[in-house]
Amino acid sequence: METQCTTNSEVAPYIRRSKRFLRETVEAQKKLYKKWMKEKATLRKALRIPPAIRRQIQFQQLVELVDFVYLTKPFYRELYQNAGYEVGCLRTWSDFECLPIVSKEMMVEAEFDKQCMSTIKPEVLHSARTSGSSGLNLTIYQDSDSVYFRHVRYMRHCELLLGRQMKATDLRYGIYFVAERFTSLLGDYKYVTVSQDTPTKVVETHLRELKPALLLSLPSYLQRLASTGLNLESIGIEAIGTNSERSSLEERVNLSKKLGIPVLDEYSSEEMSLIAYECNCRQYHLVEDSGYFELINVGKDGYGKLVGTSFGNKAMPFVRYDQGDLVCFSSSENCTCGSTFRMIQSFRGREDEHLLDGSNSFVPADVILGLCDETLVDYKSNVLAYQIVQVAQDKAILYIKPINLSKGLDNRCIKEFITRFSSLFHYVEMQISISVTDKLNTFLSGKRQLIRVEDFFKGKVL
Repeated sequence: METQCTTNSEVAPYIRRSKRFLRETVEAQKKLYKKWMKEKATLRKALRIPPAIRRQIQFQQLVELVDFVYLTKPFYRELYQNAGYEVGCLRTWSDFECLPIVSKEMMVEAEFDKQCMSTIKPEVLHSARTSGSSGLNLTIYQDSDSVYFRHVRYMRHCELLLGRQMKATDLRYGIYFVAERFTSLLGDYKYVTVSQDTPTKVVETHLRELKPALLLSLPSYLQRLASTGLNLESIGIEAIGTNSERSSLEERVNLSKKLGIPVLDEYSSEEMSLIAYECNCRQYHLVEDSGYFELINVGKDGYGKLVGTSFGNKAMPFVRYDQGDLVCFSSSENCTCGSTFRMIQSFRGREDEHLLDGSNSFVPADVILGLCDETLVDYKSNVLAYQIVQVAQDKAILYIKPINLSKGLDNRCIKEFITRFSSLFHYVEMQISISVTDKLNTFLSGKRQLIRVEDFFKGKVL
């Protein structure tokens, strides 16, 4: 596929090619194609199953999964034995909620990834390395069944982005760090990936040549693309999906207006795969046939820790896994998009994604990003990209990459941000300064990092 989609010499150096240990094969494509054709109708219907029936289905899946991990994974068997669990004793939701919650730290300490690797045949072993914001490295292993399980749900997700059923001739175009695992299914459902370092002019030319139906990219790259004035609807692209980097609703709505087509988000992780998707009504729906998701330690404001159980990966199971995110579920069961999957009302971000307010309090990411949406996202601010870094208990720096350097940053939007930012802190008199830069710090993966606290604050964060 990569060779077919290399339409000119300019784009050739930027085409992403798979470097995975297990290569894409015709046989694997054939198996996945067969699975998609067999299950796509059921996957579409799953979106509208009555919640009560879905809950019954999920519980039966959990019963089977918990017994499976108890019998086959020493990591879980030891945990569950200590909790008094025996095979077959999971009979109620309360029983399930009494099972221990696991974390990445626990898995790293127990070398759970190595335990799982030793039981999987090398010829079907797929892996992905993850560290997230925790800095702890854990290898996620899957077998081929898990890969196929995830991929058919991803194809349904692409249909939800498009707002229609995918045609075999539809091309998907990714601007991302790595190539997609499957670049086609026997020549149908093609997918090409270029690097996020590709110049926007090169991408524009390539898009006009290939005319994809769906574009998938990082929000930070979409900002670059939008700044060129390119209207993607005129090319024939129908929708855009974003992931990996945090973005706000305001940012996506603005991008939709500038690029001429819907820009919709997804919420995913290596451990859980696709957790939730943003529908065309701008609601986040949990992917409830991929996993079971619950909130623990819910506060009076409705926010709690997201804990997930994946139904798709028996090679390296994640059961009651602490995802590390703070979210609030919606009490509504109805969405005008027609999906009956439960909804996430709002995100507060990861527990470590905030700024410190004194020694024992913090300002959450959603509050900070809400202020940014109302000020820095405004085109009149002359801000192309930004990053907020707390460098001391009472000092922060707003790094800005301007749209037009010659215009400067002495404008109403910036002044309003500075005034309101300081008022978010109740236990310190926060001072914020501005620094103009042409390059912002990112995570090691290259993803943008909108909010950061210098290392000496670690250990004080709640």
